[in-house]
Amino acid sequence: MFFFKKKTKSAQAGDNEQTAVVDPALQEQVVELKQRLETAEGDLRIATLNELGSKLFALENIDEAIQFYETSIQENRTLGKAYTDLLKLYNVKRKQAAEQNDDDKLQTYLNKIDDLMKLSKDVIRGLE
Repeated sequence: MFFFKKKTKSAQAGDNEQTAVVDPALQEQVVELKQRLETAEGDLRIATLNELGSKLFALENIDEAIQFYETSIQENRTLGKAYTDLLKLYNVKRKQAAEQNDDDKLQTYLNKIDDLMKLSKDVIRGLE
């Protein structure tokens, strides 16, 4: 059992690459979940997508976590952990883009945040 998580750092100091949490047990769970996803259907598929997103978020694999959460929300438009985590992940990417002065990526993630907020309003109103 891991009580301390070791973070890997890129070899070059000062670059803005993501650091990833090294946790072999969690990485193995991700592999197993990806295998389960291949045959999962319905509610099990949504739960698996959300669990993958959550575990990848914990591993700080932001881009891949976003992919699984976006798929989950596309397939099942409900509010919950996928929605809140995706909002957090978009904000992480927005912040990274701002730090890198990447206006295109910044605008992309601002638009994604706006779309997600619109989705939440639509779900609450019963339009989705």
